[in-house]
Amino acid sequence: MPTGADVLPQVETTRPRMGRWKKFGLVVLFLVLAFVTYASLRPLSVLRAFGRFALLTGGIHSQYAQLDGYRVHFYEGGEGPPLIFVHGLGAESLNWVPAMLNLRHQFHVYAIDLLGHGDTQRPDIAYSIGQQSEMLRQFLASQNIKSADLVGVSMGGWVVLKLAVEHPEVVNRLIVADAAGLKFQTDITVKNFLPATPEEFSAFMTMLTPRQYHTPYPVQRDFLNQVAEHAWITRRIFESFLTYQDVLDGKLQGIKAPVLVIWGKQENLIPLSVGEQMKQQLPNSSLLICTDSGHLAMYECWNKLEPDVAAFLSSPNPPAPYVREVAIGAAGSGR
Repeated sequence: MPTGADVLPQVETTRPRMGRWKKFGLVVLFLVLAFVTYASLRPLSVLRAFGRFALLTGGIHSQYAQLDGYRVHFYEGGEGPPLIFVHGLGAESLNWVPAMLNLRHQFHVYAIDLLGHGDTQRPDIAYSIGQQSEMLRQFLASQNIKSADLVGVSMGGWVVLKLAVEHPEVVNRLIVADAAGLKFQTDITVKNFLPATPEEFSAFMTMLTPRQYHTPYPVQRDFLNQVAEHAWITRRIFESFLTYQDVLDGKLQGIKAPVLVIWGKQENLIPLSVGEQMKQQLPNSSLLICTDSGHLAMYECWNKLEPDVAAFLSSPNPPAPYVREVAIGAAGSGR
């Protein structure tokens, strides 16, 4: 016989359902918070992601090549004759985003990450200029490029100049900016390239440019962490520099290709006098000086330099050798 409990009416309890748009809003909020957190911890990674996206939308793609057993990363795209960009010490191929986007309609552009830099492999080697230059030669061969125009800044300028000295057949024209490669007196040591504190970061930036930029602390912190992570490579590079086995003193006269030398007049790292020596020693060269920039002239002055660069690279015959000055002006100061 049923009890009273058996005949009691069943009461259905329901929980209020979360609306679809509320769920969507919570997901968006979570993603925004996750992005903000990641961006505060790894801001340089976020900036690199924006650079990669800009290249991708411009038809320039990330690629890899296997060269002498090493996995080498590069960006490539555009139409026309080959134009190769080579970065400097501690830098990477993404430094060339504006230049690649500007010139991709006239040239088949490439930007390579040197050994130990960017997304290229970091092998246990000496990281000499000779090794980097040979890797660049092999890269050209791997892409079936018989000869190309090359752009190199700082250490990258040294790399492309050495390539032109030893393998002139692969070089059409050269642009070198604030380039190393000649001996000069300096008090700068590897420690200057290994800042570990915000104060040392400020000194590092002062060494690179006379212009004043505000760098948010999260960016500084991320940069200092990456410097520490790759410090062993920087030390290897400086040890190689000090052997002087790859210096180009007395060898630049052998470069017959046209060369455009670009320099910052307020250089604190490689003085303008080195650029003037290069102009004198290179038999078919011009000198373009950015009066209100330093070691970062190629990047800070790009809008002013780009017409000369485009004319030098695209003219059937390069302009007659010249010396010219340009200036960024107050509008591009970053102050």
